[in-house]
Amino acid sequence: MADWKLVLHVPESGRFEVALKVARNFIKAMSGENFSVRILVNAEGITILKRFSEVEDLYREAVKDGVTVYFCENAMRAFDVDPALVPENGKTVPAGIRVLVEWQNEGYRYVRA
Repeated sequence: MADWKLVLHVPESGRFEVALKVARNFIKAMSGENFSVRILVNAEGITILKRFSEVEDLYREAVKDGVTVYFCENAMRAFDVDPALVPENGKTVPAGIRVLVEWQNEGYRYVRA
């Protein structure tokens, strides 16, 4: 179990790149520590999937470093985003708001990107 748990919330597409960079900085700062980093993308943030090539390199780096990125299925429906756009190693959740609460109950610290 991770000693340090961080969840970065991305409700705006323009903040996804910021979240990936914050995750990278956190990972560097936590070198040698036992940690877990999750990024949740929901609301308008989900539209980043329509222009994912802009952030793909940072995404791949984050995943390689152990970050797990979750995409909200409710948001995909609301913003007409094809679930097939979810990148390799990305995960989906039925309702972003629910997992945000669940993860905080599990000890994850919430940071809005």
